[in-house]
Amino acid sequence: MPVSRERTRDIYEELPGCPKPPLIPLPDPDDLEALALDLTGTRGRGAAIRILHTLLRVVGFRKFQQGLTDATLEGLQRQSDLRRLGQCAPAISATVNLADDPRQPSPLDRAATLVLAARQFCSEVRSGTLPLDRHRGQPLEMGQYPNLFATSIVWDGRRPRIFKSADTAHVNLAVGRRLYSLDIGELDAELSTTALREALGELVERSLRAPLPAEEPTPALLTCASIATQRKGFRLLRKDEQNRQSLQALRHGLFTLCLDFEHLPATDAEAAQMAHSQNLANRWHHSSLQVVVFGNGKACAIFKFDATIDGNTMMRGAAELQQRAAAMSLPVAQQSSPPGSLVARELKWKVDSALIRRARTDVRSILDNQQATFEIGRVGKLFFKEHDIDPVPAFMLALHMTVAHFTGRSARIEQQLALSKYRCMGLTSAVVTTPEMATFSHYATGSEVEYDKAQTLLRAAIGSQLRACREARSHLPFSQLIPLFTCYLKGGRKLYVGAIVVANKLLGIKWSSDVIVSHPAIIPGATMLGRPGVRLPYLKYFGLHYRMLEARIIISMMPSLDWDIPNVEFVTVLEGKLRRLQEVIENGT
Repeated sequence: MPVSRERTRDIYEELPGCPKPPLIPLPDPDDLEALALDLTGTRGRGAAIRILHTLLRVVGFRKFQQGLTDATLEGLQRQSDLRRLGQCAPAISATVNLADDPRQPSPLDRAATLVLAARQFCSEVRSGTLPLDRHRGQPLEMGQYPNLFATSIVWDGRRPRIFKSADTAHVNLAVGRRLYSLDIGELDAELSTTALREALGELVERSLRAPLPAEEPTPALLTCASIATQRKGFRLLRKDEQNRQSLQALRHGLFTLCLDFEHLPATDAEAAQMAHSQNLANRWHHSSLQVVVFGNGKACAIFKFDATIDGNTMMRGAAELQQRAAAMSLPVAQQSSPPGSLVARELKWKVDSALIRRARTDVRSILDNQQATFEIGRVGKLFFKEHDIDPVPAFMLALHMTVAHFTGRSARIEQQLALSKYRCMGLTSAVVTTPEMATFSHYATGSEVEYDKAQTLLRAAIGSQLRACREARSHLPFSQLIPLFTCYLKGGRKLYVGAIVVANKLLGIKWSSDVIVSHPAIIPGATMLGRPGVRLPYLKYFGLHYRMLEARIIISMMPSLDWDIPNVEFVTVLEGKLRRLQEVIENGT
């Protein structure tokens, strides 16, 4: 049984020898325009923002900010979990495809090399020897990387929380809907690929010889359910000593390895959708990192965003796993290990079938079986750069035009932005639907277009987006500073929440976006990030991840619950709008 030790409560962990980036500047507490932009994405909220500002002053926010020292700010940022935990995991987590191992190893060998790669990667993260992320030569915040390993969401009470284990000697395994804890030894202990392959192969053979009856409930699906179902479900599970021991073992896993050898996805897109939104009974979505290996050797990594793992960390994490695994020696065919050299303990459960039926109902409400991943050819970074056009805001223009085509209105598009150049910072976002963007979109879709005028409007629209992004990156957003205030107040939390509820409901301040867009870093070894096969219950229209390569764009669509435009139709129109942009750019002077 793993030692029940928690290594830290820090969300952003300090790594030995890693330089600290500077702290992010604070906003002016009396800047109503910045308050409006950070909370609503628009500048002119008038009376609503003024009333909210007054309410914040009443509960002591201005005094808190003016007295905030660097040490207190860093402590709050390092230790405060600002993400809402416990929501339906497939709608929050993200899946990254790992590039194929060019040696084409067997699925068991691929799985074994990925375990060894994860141990090596974790060791370098914890020792501070992992090469730093950098931007323009400056080191970036590295404190999210420890969250990839021995980190999970746990229910100790009525609310979920992040748990970080000090144990690195165990890996969680999901095989044939059964869950195991495999003892692989500490990070500095020798571990052979052959021993791993044989231990994993034995579990796969066992699942084939004695498959788990289809009607026998397992708790895996519960980790994908709604907050309400999880709250009830894990409270009931913890009442049984056997369940408590199994849950305790899972929280001490270095990561979760899911063997889906019965599935043979033909493409990366198919593999991502299978990993992310299918065979959910063979997952453990409370784990911050899951690696899914299929029967043809394809592999994906599922990262838990609400364990404070952002897109760029996901992409590098997946690339590190793939590159390290491909460099591991494969087992020699004739070589074998002593019987039982690695011990896997099956975790036993007593689960109420009614609970799993409720979880299944939750999950079905967000699943979506349409095609989610698409590739648009003949346009990419190279085209836009050749015409001195910034590729990202150009894509946002095409996206805005597409949404307007289907809705007849100017959608509120929120673009996620990295803030890791600052200490203990991950993501912020900017609403890039500017008046200039709306003006260009309306003009460019008209029946008669003068190309020179259209290009002037296009460059103005791009410039306005870049300014919005620079402004969003210039200071700690109120949308994060105010929750830090609640963590600082502790006893005053109810007062603050009451003020926000009044401001939100009575003043009509809009907090949610129509569309959220993410374009994480492009790193060799990680081919695509997305949440294919799910719908997002927290957006009006859809979410979209994309990678813009030199001459093509790869897109992953996640429609909302109420968005009824088929993904294929939407992407077809989006491609047409991108062609329209190309036409304007090529014909303007």
